[in-house]
Amino acid sequence: MSLTTEGRAPGPVRFYLACDRGGCTERVTFDLVISEPPPDEELDLTNFLLHEAKQAVPYIAELGWIFLQGGEGYWCPACSTPSRGPAAGAS
Repeated sequence: MSLTTEGRAPGPVRFYLACDRGGCTERVTFDLVISEPPPDEELDLTNFLLHEAKQAVPYIAELGWIFLQGGEGYWCPACSTPSRGPAAGAS
């Protein structure tokens, strides 16, 4: 997975996002202040682990990044937008 974080909620969290499409080197870093603490780890481990990422999903979408299910991961706007011109090498 190409989304990693530094910091914990509540408070500022820095997100590092890298495009998972093969050969792409696009990266973005952004900060969000997350005011809600994560749920109790012992009662809800999955949501505890994903708390910060869930808060970032709307912002990631605003940046034009998409998440492809099935292990593909995050793709940057350039990789997720169909080519508007002829394919490379086409005549």
